[in-house]
Amino acid sequence: MPKTKKRIYLDHAAATPVDPTVVAAMHPFFISEYGNPGAIHQEGTHAREALDAARKSIATHISALPGEVIFTASATASANLAVLGTVRQWRKEHPGRVPTIIISSIEHAAVREPAFALAREGATLIELPVRADGIVDVPMLSSMITPDTALISVMYANNEIGTIQPLREIARILRGKRREFGVRTKEEVAYPLLHSDACQAVNFLDVSVLRLGIDLMTFSSAKCYGPKGIGVLYRRRGVPLEPVITGGGQEFGMWAGTENVPLAVGFAKAFDLVRKGAPRETNRLARMRDKLIHSLQKEFPDIYINGSRTERLPGNVSFTIPEADHENLVIMLDAEGIACSTKSACNETDAETSHVIEALRRAGGAPTYPASAIRMTFGKRNTMEDVRAVILAMRSIRVRMRPLIY
Repeated sequence: MPKTKKRIYLDHAAATPVDPTVVAAMHPFFISEYGNPGAIHQEGTHAREALDAARKSIATHISALPGEVIFTASATASANLAVLGTVRQWRKEHPGRVPTIIISSIEHAAVREPAFALAREGATLIELPVRADGIVDVPMLSSMITPDTALISVMYANNEIGTIQPLREIARILRGKRREFGVRTKEEVAYPLLHSDACQAVNFLDVSVLRLGIDLMTFSSAKCYGPKGIGVLYRRRGVPLEPVITGGGQEFGMWAGTENVPLAVGFAKAFDLVRKGAPRETNRLARMRDKLIHSLQKEFPDIYINGSRTERLPGNVSFTIPEADHENLVIMLDAEGIACSTKSACNETDAETSHVIEALRRAGGAPTYPASAIRMTFGKRNTMEDVRAVILAMRSIRVRMRPLIY
């Protein structure tokens, strides 16, 4: 029987394999430690202790208090709670006024869609453009902020092109605006609030909410080798939220429903592993990223690398080949044993359209055609051999299917 070709998985921005250590940590809570953490008997107490330990572990890694960590059903759920909850609460506190929301033009749909929903409810929504390198225009942001700005949401690292945003600089500007508007800096609640989607950042970047100056931050277990179906919202102490899911009072009244203890335990273990391994893995994947970019540019002289070459996640390579059919190219790469994507897996309605690439194009940072890209994102199981395999596959496809690429 012929040997099966090795699959090369380069879509870690969409989902990561669950680490075996994480599986082992979760296993007892599926089998023997199955109590409801809201119960007062021994089984419930054991479950509550495990949940509290998971919360404390994640809080420690992000320089937060345990009570500032809210478990939800996913990072999308966390982002919805952050966006909808803050702005609706702002409305209650400012009757008769119209809230303004500012989001970057390359935000994930988990932020974009609730922001659009609030706009339909009457809020003013402003999209902050990015420069040609995929970094937000910070001076323009400063000019956009008014006393009616309730929330600013800028993702820490983009899920499609991997660009890293200057959160500390944004937070510094925001503090200055608060002082300008007469907000006492020691107040627990100081609008505008700053939210950031850190789902792609947690494996590599500093996620200390104190150093970053963040009020709200979302995290995904599925992006850091943990189980799918659970997310976290960091909410700075004192930041008011209107719940979007009600019915039981769990998670400090912010996310009703019986807590998923096995997944919380798994998320905390995964979070711990990636934070401890971040320095080594960052350096390792950066070498692979740079090798692939260099090889692609040598092989395809007209290739376009999307986003900044320096302010970029170590495992992300996003490129556009002008006049290419990127969807077909992904399918052909899949046939060669290489799994990658054209854009975010959370927006499948049109595989050849990416609002992130369109935002780059408006800034002069992407070709006029096509409206998507090829995204390859590395992870713990990838090696430099995988980079060489990608180049060989691209070379083979170019020779065999040139009309589909150009």
